[in-house]
Order: sequence, then structure tokens, then C-alpha cells
Amino acid sequence: MTAATLTIDDHEIIDALDRLLAAAGTLTPVYKNIGEYEAEATKERFRTGRDPEGNAWKDLNELYAKTKKGPSILVGQTRDLSSIIWQLASSGVEIGSNVVYARAHNEGATIVPKNAAALMFSMGGQTFMVKSVAIPRRQFLGFSSEDQVRIQEIIEDHFLDAIENTAGPK
Repeated sequence: MTAATLTIDDHEIIDALDRLLAAAGTLTPVYKNIGEYEAEATKERFRTGRDPEGNAWKDLNELYAKTKKGPSILVGQTRDLSSIIWQLASSGVEIGSNVVYARAHNEGATIVPKNAAALMFSMGGQTFMVKSVAIPRRQFLGFSSEDQVRIQEIIEDHFLDAIENTAGPK
């Protein structure tokens, strides 16, 4: 039986491997960069009115559009919904909105009355009484193909920087 052994006795390689191992244990900078990147990518979706895959959000109801306050779809006067936040989590980063109605707009929803027979609201100068209202999905959270590529690049950059970072001059 033959065996082969490889011994690396090159301090530069050993140092690079040590830096790579240390970088793997310190992913907080990666998560921060991903959070910043994805918050900006999501804000761009509000500017363009498109979902993560580039599809245009459904137009506003014509009656609602007549009296809507705010500059565009999903952007009201306060701009709360488009104030995307990110935070470090125990093993990653969380990106989202702390606005209570964010999920309904991102995923779509059907609104029904809690304690009444019907919903009553005004829109476009008309009053309506209905059993439900459908809010169309206008996804703003999520990862596009471009986002996935960029996130991979952020991760790669983190490890390449660790490998290439030497203590002394080159």
C-alpha cells in the first residue's frame, strides 16, 4: 500500500490560509455589505415600480389614483413603506420593512371586515360598502438574479481580501 503526504512549509501560504479561516469566522462585514446593497436595490424597486425580476407593479385602481396622496405606487406622503431597513441576525442579515402593512403589499392580500358585515371606504369621491378588498401583489422584497450575483461577489470579495491581505509590504 502506498501513501502520499503533502507538507506545506511555505509561510505565505500558511498565513493566507490562516487569514482565510479568520475571515470565515468574521462574516459580520459580509452581512453588513449585503444589507446595505439589498436595501438600495429594494429602494430602486420603489423608484422604478418593478418587482425583483423586473416586472412592473400592477397599476393603481383608477378611482384610487385620482385622490392618492404620494408620488407613486406604494409610495405615500410619509414614504414609510419605502424606508427599507436591514439588521444583523444571529447567522445572517434580515432585510425588510417595519411597516405593518408591508406584507400585504409585498405578497398581496384580501382585506375583510373584522367586526362588521362590510368594509366602508371612500375612493375617488365615491363611497363603497364591500365584503372584501383585494390588494394586488406588488413585490418589493426579494432577490433578483442580479442581486444573487452581486451578493456572491460581496462574499467572494470578503474572502479574496482576506487571502490577499498581508501584514507586510508586497
